[in-house]
Amino acid sequence: MDSKKHLKPFTHKRYIFFALILILLVSFNTLADFKESDKKLERVFKKIGKEVQISHVLHLGKKLRYYSPEKIDASKPSIIFIHGAPGTGGNFMDYLKDEDLINSANLICLDRLGYGYSDLGNAVTSITEQAESIYAIIQKHKLKNVTLVAWSFGVPIAGKMAAMYPEINHSVLVAGAVSAEHEKYFKLGKLAHWKSTRWMMPKSFRVADDEKSTHEEELTNMQADWSKIKSKVTYYHGTKDWIVPYDNMTFIKDNVNNEVLTAKIIEGEGHFIIFSEFEEIKSRLLNFITNG
Repeated sequence: MDSKKHLKPFTHKRYIFFALILILLVSFNTLADFKESDKKLERVFKKIGKEVQISHVLHLGKKLRYYSPEKIDASKPSIIFIHGAPGTGGNFMDYLKDEDLINSANLICLDRLGYGYSDLGNAVTSITEQAESIYAIIQKHKLKNVTLVAWSFGVPIAGKMAAMYPEINHSVLVAGAVSAEHEKYFKLGKLAHWKSTRWMMPKSFRVADDEKSTHEEELTNMQADWSKIKSKVTYYHGTKDWIVPYDNMTFIKDNVNNEVLTAKIIEGEGHFIIFSEFEEIKSRLLNFITNG
């Protein structure tokens, strides 16, 4: 009996199997980068009767994309949203589409350097450089009354900005990865780190891993900055957060001046309180804009 006849079906099935795996990997690689194209943003805001304003700033030769539901008016208060890792400005879409917030302030979302449409795939692991790149937006529009809203890996960047720039009047920090001592590592993250598997991971995951690999050192280097913050800080953390440990709340209480800090413990909640506590955070923002 010809053994080749028996091998053909197996070879054919194996070829189909690996082809399907490759297609799935490519699809995952594309979809998991969380990108919102300019056209998609235009469609999203058109549905609520807004003409999204999409702009860019350059920092150290890298182009950072940011957008707002309306034209930015320097005479109004501004809220700038800073996402985590991985992520994009689209993480804050519920806030950007909220009519009460739109009527109260300039709402500005951005793709941090390395993510979305801001030089995707090329990591900028320096917290200081990330802070400076976002500050370029404030400089460009001559904004004077700025509130930062930051989540997860975005929180230390916001903290750095609050320590460095007097234009920052208030920071709403949510589930921040701020304590070097309590940096948490996940085995799944190694897939974006190992050379043998890194190629198959989305670019945003690779950037997140690059940031993660230097984050402990970056947090250690900026620890003294937290005590330099003179503007108001509201910090939220869920007691059941298994991604960024609740111990980070203790770090904030120990390092941010009590005179400027309001710490809000969210009992029984996890890492995604930026979504589940939307009404609470929105209320905090509106109250500060109105009453200071």
